Parts: sequence; C-alpha cells; structure tokens
Amino acid sequence: MSNADRLQLVLDLEKKKKDKAARMLAEAIGNLDKARNSMSQLTDYRSDYLNEAQSIGMKGVSASEFRNRQLLADRILGAIEQQAQSIDLYERQLEQVRKHYEKIYARVRSIELLIEKAEAEEAHKQSVREQKMLDEFSQAQHFRRKNQVN
Repeated sequence: MSNADRLQLVLDLEKKKKDKAARMLAEAIGNLDKARNSMSQLTDYRSDYLNEAQSIGMKGVSASEFRNRQLLADRILGAIEQQAQSIDLYERQLEQVRKHYEKIYARVRSIELLIEKAEAEEAHKQSVREQKMLDEFSQAQHFRRKNQVN
C-alpha cells in the first residue's frame, strides 16, 4: 500500500468528521437565526402592545386594567431579556462550532496536500524507473549491435 493510499484512508475519516462538523455548524447557525427571529417577534409584539396600550390609555382605563397591561408589558420585556441571553449563548456556541469546523477543514486540506505531494513523488519515482529501464534497454541494444558488427 502506497503512502498516498494510506493517507487516503486517513483523509476519508477526516472528511467524515468534517461533514459532521458542517452539520453541527448548520445547526448552530439555524439555532441562532431562530433565536434572532424570536427576538424580532417579541420586540415587534411589545412595540405593538405598547402602542395599543397608549391608544387605549388615552381613552381612559381602570387602574386594574392599566396594572394588568403594565404587568404584561413587563413580562414581554423579561422575555426579550431572556431571548437576548439566549442569543448571546447561541453566538458563543456558533463561534466554538465554527472554530472546530475550521480546525477540521484545515486538517483535511493538509492531508489532501500531503496526498498530492505523495502522488507527485510516486509519479516522479515511476518516471525515473521507466527512464532507467529505457536507458538499460537502449544500452543493451547498443551492445548487441556492437557485438553483431564484430
């Protein structure tokens, strides 16, 4: 088994790791996107709710209804703060997964370069062997001709 063949086995294993890391990266990106979308929906809902509360407030509401509306607005704000923390967590996770993917990708690329180098060396050795055989054949023919002439 040639050096390139052995390296190809290692490359195949590393490519599987790279594929798994790519799936993890896609999942991390998806999680972050979902969290950002949820944040956007929460902030839009809070804005709409506060605008509605302001419109209703101008018409006059009871103290208990005002208090209930304020409690709900506070809960929405709490949910927004929690979502911001989730986004921070997903961003950190994404960065870790991205670094892991880049590390594996670099390893795969290094092995591919080693395989290319090994194949080039093998091709060069083969070329040298063929040239040596041609030289020996040519030399043998030259001696045969020389012996036939004498």
